[in-house]
Amino acid sequence: MSGPARPGVLAAIGASLLWGGGTIATEAVLRTGVPSGPFTAIELTTSVVFLWVMCRLTSTAIPSVRTWWRAGLLGSLEPGLAYLLINAGLARTSATHGALISAGEPVLIALLGWLWLGAAIPRRLVAPMGLVLVGTMAVVTAQAGTDGASWVGDGLVALGILAAAIYVVGSARAAVDVAVLGLTLLQQLFAIAFVIPVVAISGLVGGGWGSGPDSLGPWLAVPVIGIGASALTFWLYLTALAHLAPSVAGQFLAIIPLVAFAGAVVILGEPAGVQAIAGAVVVIAALVAIARLEPVPALRAAIEPLGGPAG
Repeated sequence: MSGPARPGVLAAIGASLLWGGGTIATEAVLRTGVPSGPFTAIELTTSVVFLWVMCRLTSTAIPSVRTWWRAGLLGSLEPGLAYLLINAGLARTSATHGALISAGEPVLIALLGWLWLGAAIPRRLVAPMGLVLVGTMAVVTAQAGTDGASWVGDGLVALGILAAAIYVVGSARAAVDVAVLGLTLLQQLFAIAFVIPVVAISGLVGGGWGSGPDSLGPWLAVPVIGIGASALTFWLYLTALAHLAPSVAGQFLAIIPLVAFAGAVVILGEPAGVQAIAGAVVVIAALVAIARLEPVPALRAAIEPLGGPAG
Protein backbone atom coordinates (compact mmCIF):
# COMPACT_ATOMS: atom_id res chain seq x y z
CA MET A 1 0.00 0.00 0.00
CA SER A 2 1.51 3.32 -1.04
CA GLY A 3 2.00 6.15 1.43
CA PRO A 4 -0.54 8.55 -0.14
CA ALA A 5 -3.20 5.81 -0.26
CA ARG A 6 -2.82 4.67 3.35
CA PRO A 7 -4.90 7.48 4.95
CA GLY A 8 -7.67 6.84 2.44
CA VAL A 9 -7.70 3.10 3.14
CA LEU A 10 -7.78 3.62 6.91
CA ALA A 11 -10.53 6.23 6.60
CA ALA A 12 -12.62 3.95 4.37
CA ILE A 13 -12.25 1.06 6.82
CA GLY A 14 -13.22 3.28 9.75
CA ALA A 15 -16.26 4.66 7.95
CA SER A 16 -17.43 1.20 6.94
CA LEU A 17 -17.07 -0.17 10.47
CA LEU A 18 -19.17 2.69 11.82
CA TRP A 19 -21.78 2.28 9.06
CA GLY A 20 -22.06 -1.44 9.77
CA GLY A 21 -22.52 -0.87 13.48
CA GLY A 22 -24.94 1.95 12.74
CA THR A 23 -27.15 -0.39 10.70
CA ILE A 24 -27.57 -2.68 13.71
CA ALA A 25 -28.12 0.22 16.13
CA THR A 26 -30.68 1.80 13.79
CA GLU A 27 -32.60 -1.46 13.44
CA ALA A 28 -32.60 -1.97 17.22
CA VAL A 29 -33.97 1.54 17.87
CA LEU A 30 -36.59 1.32 15.11
CA ARG A 31 -37.83 -1.95 16.62
CA THR A 32 -38.75 -0.08 19.80
CA GLY A 33 -41.30 1.95 17.86
CA VAL A 34 -39.35 5.12 17.05
CA PRO A 35 -40.81 6.28 13.69
CA SER A 36 -38.28 6.26 10.85
CA GLY A 37 -39.05 9.84 9.69
CA PRO A 38 -38.43 11.63 12.99
CA PHE A 39 -35.51 9.24 13.61
CA THR A 40 -33.83 10.43 10.40
CA ALA A 41 -34.52 14.11 11.14
CA ILE A 42 -33.06 13.89 14.67
CA GLU A 43 -30.12 11.79 13.44
CA LEU A 44 -29.11 14.32 10.80
CA THR A 45 -29.77 17.37 12.99
CA THR A 46 -27.43 15.94 15.63
CA SER A 47 -24.87 15.19 12.95
CA VAL A 48 -25.00 18.77 11.63
CA VAL A 49 -24.59 20.23 15.13
CA PHE A 50 -21.61 17.97 15.81
CA LEU A 51 -19.94 18.84 12.50
CA TRP A 52 -20.53 22.56 13.06
CA VAL A 53 -18.87 22.34 16.49
CA MET A 54 -15.92 20.46 14.97
CA CYS A 55 -15.57 23.12 12.26
CA ARG A 56 -15.45 25.82 14.92
CA LEU A 57 -12.97 23.92 17.08
CA THR A 58 -10.65 23.24 14.13
CA SER A 59 -11.17 26.66 12.49
CA THR A 60 -12.36 24.93 9.31
CA ALA A 61 -14.23 27.19 6.93
CA ILE A 62 -17.57 26.05 5.55
CA PRO A 63 -17.47 26.13 1.73
CA SER A 64 -19.48 28.88 0.10
CA VAL A 65 -22.95 27.71 -0.88
CA ARG A 66 -22.83 29.95 -3.96
CA THR A 67 -19.57 28.41 -5.15
CA TRP A 68 -20.07 24.82 -4.01
CA TRP A 69 -23.83 24.35 -4.30
CA ARG A 70 -23.47 21.46 -6.75
CA ALA A 71 -21.27 19.53 -4.31
CA GLY A 72 -23.56 20.43 -1.43
CA LEU A 73 -26.61 19.31 -3.37
CA LEU A 74 -25.23 15.77 -3.37
CA GLY A 75 -26.02 15.72 0.34
CA SER A 76 -29.70 15.64 -0.62
CA LEU A 77 -28.96 12.22 -2.10
CA GLU A 78 -26.93 10.94 0.85
CA PRO A 79 -27.51 11.20 3.72
CA GLY A 80 -30.79 12.92 2.73
CA LEU A 81 -32.79 10.67 0.41
CA ALA A 82 -30.67 7.58 1.08
CA TYR A 83 -31.18 7.71 4.87
CA LEU A 84 -34.91 8.36 4.52
CA LEU A 85 -35.27 5.34 2.26
CA ILE A 86 -32.93 3.03 4.17
CA ASN A 87 -34.41 3.86 7.59
CA ALA A 88 -37.94 3.43 6.24
CA GLY A 89 -36.84 0.13 4.73
CA LEU A 90 -35.21 -1.12 7.93
CA ALA A 91 -38.46 -0.37 9.77
CA ARG A 92 -40.19 -2.80 7.36
CA THR A 93 -37.56 -5.52 6.90
CA SER A 94 -34.84 -7.33 8.82
CA ALA A 95 -31.36 -6.07 9.60
CA THR A 96 -30.04 -9.21 7.91
CA HIS A 97 -31.59 -8.13 4.62
CA GLY A 98 -30.46 -4.54 5.08
CA ALA A 99 -26.89 -5.70 5.61
CA LEU A 100 -26.75 -8.00 2.61
CA ILE A 101 -28.53 -5.61 0.23
CA SER A 102 -25.93 -2.98 1.12
CA ALA A 103 -23.31 -5.43 -0.14
CA GLY A 104 -24.28 -4.45 -3.67
CA GLU A 105 -23.09 -0.87 -3.25
CA PRO A 106 -19.50 -1.48 -4.44
CA VAL A 107 -20.93 -3.09 -7.58
CA LEU A 108 -23.29 -0.16 -8.14
CA ILE A 109 -20.43 2.31 -7.75
CA ALA A 110 -18.42 0.53 -10.46
CA LEU A 111 -21.46 0.24 -12.75
CA LEU A 112 -22.30 3.93 -12.32
CA GLY A 113 -18.70 4.80 -13.11
CA TRP A 114 -19.08 2.83 -16.35
CA LEU A 115 -22.51 4.22 -17.32
CA TRP A 116 -21.98 7.80 -16.13
CA LEU A 117 -18.29 8.32 -16.78
CA GLY A 118 -17.51 5.70 -19.42
CA ALA A 119 -14.94 4.03 -17.16
CA ALA A 120 -14.56 0.39 -18.18
CA ILE A 121 -14.96 -2.32 -15.54
CA PRO A 122 -11.86 -4.56 -15.52
CA ARG A 123 -12.62 -8.15 -16.49
CA ARG A 124 -11.13 -9.43 -13.23
CA LEU A 125 -13.92 -7.69 -11.29
CA VAL A 126 -16.86 -8.94 -13.34
CA ALA A 127 -17.05 -12.43 -11.77
CA PRO A 128 -16.86 -11.37 -8.09
CA MET A 129 -19.32 -8.51 -8.71
CA GLY A 130 -21.75 -11.00 -10.21
CA LEU A 131 -21.31 -13.27 -7.20
CA VAL A 132 -22.14 -10.37 -4.86
CA LEU A 133 -25.49 -9.95 -6.60
CA VAL A 134 -26.18 -13.72 -6.66
CA GLY A 135 -25.38 -14.10 -2.96
CA THR A 136 -27.49 -11.10 -2.02
CA MET A 137 -30.49 -12.47 -3.91
CA ALA A 138 -30.02 -15.83 -2.17
CA VAL A 139 -30.40 -14.19 1.23
CA VAL A 140 -33.32 -11.96 0.20
CA THR A 141 -35.33 -14.76 -1.43
CA ALA A 142 -34.61 -17.14 1.45
CA GLN A 143 -36.25 -14.97 4.10
CA ALA A 144 -38.49 -12.43 2.35
CA GLY A 145 -41.86 -12.21 4.05
CA THR A 146 -40.65 -13.89 7.26
CA ASP A 147 -38.90 -12.83 10.44
CA GLY A 148 -39.82 -9.19 9.89
CA ALA A 149 -38.53 -9.12 6.31
CA SER A 150 -40.60 -7.84 3.40
CA TRP A 151 -40.16 -7.03 -0.27
CA VAL A 152 -41.33 -3.45 0.37
CA GLY A 153 -38.67 -2.93 3.04
CA ASP A 154 -36.01 -4.59 0.89
CA GLY A 155 -36.97 -2.39 -2.07
CA LEU A 156 -36.70 0.81 -0.02
CA VAL A 157 -33.26 -0.21 1.27
CA ALA A 158 -32.14 -1.03 -2.29
CA LEU A 159 -33.29 2.39 -3.57
CA GLY A 160 -31.43 4.02 -0.68
CA ILE A 161 -28.26 2.13 -1.60
CA LEU A 162 -28.63 3.31 -5.20
CA ALA A 163 -28.86 6.93 -4.03
CA ALA A 164 -25.77 6.35 -1.85
CA ALA A 165 -23.80 4.95 -4.79
CA ILE A 166 -24.65 7.98 -6.94
CA TYR A 167 -23.48 10.20 -4.07
CA VAL A 168 -20.11 8.40 -3.84
CA VAL A 169 -19.31 8.77 -7.54
CA GLY A 170 -20.47 12.38 -7.61
CA SER A 171 -18.57 13.47 -4.49
CA ALA A 172 -15.14 12.20 -5.52
CA ARG A 173 -13.89 15.38 -7.22
CA ALA A 174 -15.24 17.72 -4.55
CA ALA A 175 -13.45 15.78 -1.80
CA VAL A 176 -10.15 16.63 -3.51
CA ASP A 177 -10.79 20.33 -4.03
CA VAL A 178 -12.19 21.49 -0.68
CA ALA A 179 -11.64 20.90 3.06
CA VAL A 180 -13.29 17.56 3.83
CA LEU A 181 -14.80 18.55 7.19
CA GLY A 182 -16.36 21.70 5.72
CA LEU A 183 -17.69 19.76 2.73
CA THR A 184 -19.25 17.17 5.05
CA LEU A 185 -21.10 19.88 6.95
CA LEU A 186 -22.22 21.63 3.75
CA GLN A 187 -23.65 18.42 2.30
CA GLN A 188 -25.48 17.57 5.50
CA LEU A 189 -26.99 21.06 5.65
CA PHE A 190 -28.46 20.34 2.21
CA ALA A 191 -29.60 16.96 3.53
CA ILE A 192 -31.42 18.59 6.46
CA ALA A 193 -33.07 21.09 4.12
CA PHE A 194 -34.44 18.12 2.16
CA VAL A 195 -35.30 15.72 5.00
CA ILE A 196 -37.14 17.96 7.47
CA PRO A 197 -39.84 19.17 5.00
CA VAL A 198 -40.35 15.60 3.74
CA VAL A 199 -40.74 14.27 7.29
CA ALA A 200 -43.08 17.12 8.26
CA ILE A 201 -45.29 16.67 5.19
CA SER A 202 -45.42 12.88 5.61
CA GLY A 203 -46.50 13.33 9.21
CA LEU A 204 -49.25 15.77 8.26
CA VAL A 205 -50.52 13.68 5.37
CA GLY A 206 -50.32 10.45 7.33
CA GLY A 207 -51.94 11.83 10.48
CA GLY A 208 -48.79 11.74 12.59
CA TRP A 209 -46.01 9.25 13.18
CA GLY A 210 -47.55 7.06 15.86
CA SER A 211 -47.12 6.99 19.62
CA GLY A 212 -43.49 5.91 19.59
CA PRO A 213 -41.73 3.90 22.32
CA ASP A 214 -42.90 3.96 25.94
CA SER A 215 -39.52 5.00 27.35
CA LEU A 216 -37.11 7.84 26.63
CA GLY A 217 -34.10 5.55 26.13
CA PRO A 218 -34.57 4.80 22.42
CA TRP A 219 -34.96 8.50 21.63
CA LEU A 220 -31.71 9.28 23.48
CA ALA A 221 -29.91 6.69 21.36
CA VAL A 222 -30.78 8.50 18.12
CA PRO A 223 -28.34 11.44 18.60
CA VAL A 224 -25.56 8.96 19.40
CA ILE A 225 -26.29 7.18 16.13
CA GLY A 226 -26.33 10.58 14.42
CA ILE A 227 -22.76 11.29 15.53
CA GLY A 228 -21.40 7.80 14.91
CA ALA A 229 -23.29 6.73 11.78
CA SER A 230 -23.73 10.12 10.07
CA ALA A 231 -21.18 12.73 11.14
CA LEU A 232 -18.08 10.58 11.64
CA THR A 233 -18.87 8.18 8.80
CA PHE A 234 -19.22 10.85 6.13
CA TRP A 235 -16.24 12.79 7.44
CA LEU A 236 -14.13 9.64 7.19
CA TYR A 237 -15.52 8.52 3.84
CA LEU A 238 -15.01 11.89 2.17
CA THR A 239 -11.46 11.75 3.54
CA ALA A 240 -11.10 8.39 1.80
CA LEU A 241 -12.38 9.87 -1.47
CA ALA A 242 -9.73 12.58 -1.20
CA HIS A 243 -7.06 9.85 -1.45
CA LEU A 244 -8.72 7.05 -3.44
CA ALA A 245 -10.77 6.70 -6.62
CA PRO A 246 -14.46 6.13 -5.77
CA SER A 247 -14.42 2.60 -7.16
CA VAL A 248 -11.43 1.73 -4.97
CA ALA A 249 -12.89 3.36 -1.85
CA GLY A 250 -16.16 1.56 -2.58
CA GLN A 251 -14.45 -1.81 -2.25
CA PHE A 252 -14.02 -1.23 1.47
CA LEU A 253 -17.78 -0.88 1.86
CA ALA A 254 -17.62 -4.68 1.89
CA ILE A 255 -17.01 -4.32 5.62
CA ILE A 256 -20.54 -2.94 6.18
CA PRO A 257 -22.47 -6.12 5.41
CA LEU A 258 -19.94 -8.21 7.32
CA VAL A 259 -20.45 -6.18 10.50
CA ALA A 260 -24.18 -5.69 10.07
CA PHE A 261 -24.98 -9.28 9.10
CA ALA A 262 -22.98 -10.68 12.03
CA GLY A 263 -24.61 -8.21 14.40
CA ALA A 264 -28.10 -9.01 13.12
CA VAL A 265 -27.63 -12.70 13.84
CA VAL A 266 -25.57 -12.53 17.03
CA ILE A 267 -26.93 -9.39 18.75
CA LEU A 268 -30.48 -9.10 17.41
CA GLY A 269 -31.03 -12.84 17.27
CA GLU A 270 -32.30 -12.90 13.70
CA PRO A 271 -32.39 -16.45 12.28
CA ALA A 272 -30.39 -17.39 9.21
CA GLY A 273 -31.34 -20.52 7.25
CA VAL A 274 -29.01 -22.65 5.14
CA GLN A 275 -29.73 -20.72 1.93
CA ALA A 276 -29.24 -17.36 3.68
CA ILE A 277 -25.96 -18.48 5.25
CA ALA A 278 -24.74 -19.86 1.92
CA GLY A 279 -25.63 -16.57 0.23
CA ALA A 280 -23.80 -14.62 2.91
CA VAL A 281 -20.71 -16.79 2.47
CA VAL A 282 -20.78 -16.16 -1.29
CA VAL A 283 -21.12 -12.40 -0.74
CA ILE A 284 -18.30 -12.31 1.80
CA ALA A 285 -15.98 -14.37 -0.40
CA ALA A 286 -16.72 -12.22 -3.45
CA LEU A 287 -16.17 -8.99 -1.54
CA VAL A 288 -12.87 -10.26 -0.15
CA ALA A 289 -11.82 -11.13 -3.70
CA ILE A 290 -12.74 -7.63 -4.92
CA ALA A 291 -10.79 -6.03 -2.08
CA ARG A 292 -7.72 -8.17 -2.79
CA LEU A 293 -7.64 -7.51 -6.53
CA GLU A 294 -5.46 -4.77 -7.96
CA PRO A 295 -7.32 -1.44 -7.64
CA VAL A 296 -9.17 -0.39 -10.77
CA PRO A 297 -8.05 2.76 -12.63
CA ALA A 298 -8.96 6.05 -11.02
CA LEU A 299 -12.21 7.63 -12.17
CA ARG A 300 -11.49 11.04 -10.78
CA ALA A 301 -10.01 12.47 -13.97
CA ALA A 302 -13.23 11.77 -15.84
CA ILE A 303 -15.51 13.44 -13.31
CA GLU A 304 -16.76 16.94 -14.10
CA PRO A 305 -15.72 19.41 -11.41
CA LEU A 306 -18.39 20.10 -8.82
CA GLY A 307 -16.94 23.37 -7.62
CA GLY A 308 -16.44 26.74 -9.23
CA PRO A 309 -18.80 29.67 -9.61
CA ALA A 310 -22.46 28.79 -9.87
CA GLY A 311 -23.79 29.28 -13.35
